[in-house]
Amino acid sequence: MVDPSNEACPDFASEFFRPIREALLPTMENEQQVLDNLIQMWTVEHNQRVDLWNTDQRKAAMLTAAAEEARLDRKREAQRLLEVEVEKERLEVEKKKPKISDFDDDVEVGDVITPHPSQYVILKLKNFEFIELWYFSPEGCKDAAKTSTSTMEDMFGISKVDDILTMRPVAALRQSCNVINDCDLPISDFFRAKNSFLVHIERASWPKKHINALAEFFWHLENHPIRNRRHGDAVMLLYAHWVRRLWHDDLKRGTALTSQESTTT
Repeated sequence: MVDPSNEACPDFASEFFRPIREALLPTMENEQQVLDNLIQMWTVEHNQRVDLWNTDQRKAAMLTAAAEEARLDRKREAQRLLEVEVEKERLEVEKKKPKISDFDDDVEVGDVITPHPSQYVILKLKNFEFIELWYFSPEGCKDAAKTSTSTMEDMFGISKVDDILTMRPVAALRQSCNVINDCDLPISDFFRAKNSFLVHIERASWPKKHINALAEFFWHLENHPIRNRRHGDAVMLLYAHWVRRLWHDDLKRGTALTSQESTTT
C-alpha cells in the first residue's frame, strides 16, 4: 500500500469525468454543485485512507520496535549467559591454581629455628599419641632429614585415623631404628628436645590445658631438687619417661591425672 498523503484531488471538471457529472446533474441545482459534491466525497474518502495508513504505520512501527527489543533482550541474555559461563570457568581455573597463604609483614624472622621432626612424629602428634623426645632433638631431626631424602618418601602404606583408612608415605608409618628412650637421652638433649616438643604439640592443635600441664611438668623436672643428688638426672629422666608414657595410656582410658599431680605425688 502506497502512502495516500501526497495524492492530489482529481480534476472532476475535466472531460474524463463528464459522464459522472451528467449522471449527477439531475439531482443537483447546477454543475458547480456537482463538482463540489464530487470533491467533498473524494476528500472524505481520502482522509479515511490517510488515517488508515497512519494507523497501520504506527502498528508496524510498534511491532518493529517490539521485535527489536525482543532481539536486544535475547542478545543481552545470551551475553549474560556467556559472561556467567566465562566467570564460572575463571573460578574453576582459579580453584585449580596453587594457593599461597598470607603472612604478617610486621613479624620478623625469629632468632631460633625450631628443628623439624619426621612425618612419623607429626602423625603421632595429630593422633595425640606418646612419642619419644629424641625425635625432637637435633639428632632426631637430622635422622628425619636423612629419611626424607630416601626412597621411603616415594613408598606408601595404609594407616587408620579415626576409623578411616588412608594412604600415607611409609616414612610416616615407621619409627626410626635410631630412636632413643627418654631415660637414655643426655640431660641437655632432653631439655632441648622438650622445648621443640612443646612447640610442635601446639602446632598440632593439642588442647591448651594439655600443653600447659606438660609445660609445667617439664618445669618441675628441670627445677626439682633431686637433680642435685648423685645420679639425680638419671632418676629424673627415668621418672619422666614412665610418667609421660603412663599419662598417655591413661588419656586413652580417660583416667589421666594432670602432669602436675603426677609430679607432686
